[in-house]
Amino acid sequence: MKQRNKQIVLEGRNMVHDGLSSPQTIETVLISSSVISDPKIVEIQKLAQKKGVRVQMVKPNDLTKYSESKNPQGVVAFMSEPEQPSFEQILKEKRDVFILLLNGIDYEQNMGAILRTAWGAGVDAVVASPNGVHKITSVVAKVSMGAAAYVPLIGMSLFQAIKLLHDYAVPLVGIEVDKGESIYKTNLRGPVALMLGGEEVGLSEPLMSECDALANIPMNQELASLNVSVATALCLFEKRRQENAL
Repeated sequence: MKQRNKQIVLEGRNMVHDGLSSPQTIETVLISSSVISDPKIVEIQKLAQKKGVRVQMVKPNDLTKYSESKNPQGVVAFMSEPEQPSFEQILKEKRDVFILLLNGIDYEQNMGAILRTAWGAGVDAVVASPNGVHKITSVVAKVSMGAAAYVPLIGMSLFQAIKLLHDYAVPLVGIEVDKGESIYKTNLRGPVALMLGGEEVGLSEPLMSECDALANIPMNQELASLNVSVATALCLFEKRRQENAL
């Protein structure tokens, strides 16, 4: 997936299928003439027709012009770039809000993986500090495998975001090595914001002082920390596990 003049280009059969199945606006679907009989492609055509989306057959070589991976599996789609709500708007509109705050994410690949996980875990928004990756780039979009189109990535000061969380009474749990209780003993049910830092910077003392609770991921003491995308996945799905256990 990549950006193209205020459009998002979805490439690959699963990504295009997901896009057509979502509430997002798909403008055009391009299908390679070499795969028109493939069952998944036939299903994509039916979905597009049902939604009134224009489908255009193109030569295989023409299709790859729109593909960053150069292997779009015979199909790409152009999706209108979703309007991104403000952070405060999200807090106003969602009762049981689930927010992820990130400090100092160094690598676009990590952000892409985090967005993919956030989408799967039902996160309403990811807020990223300007001292790290905080925008959708082509790398972030590609690694997220479509999630960048559905989970708002909001670049802003974490202290400003935290003030809004306090204003809307959303508990904030900071995740840091050797701080607080185990994440598995920390109550994550209901509206909550989780805050994690990158491997290099972690969470500063001022950020931790703003948290309602601190928690850690139990691990082998010989290991200093986990990759931030792995740590994020563990925490996000621990919340899902707690919610499902009710």
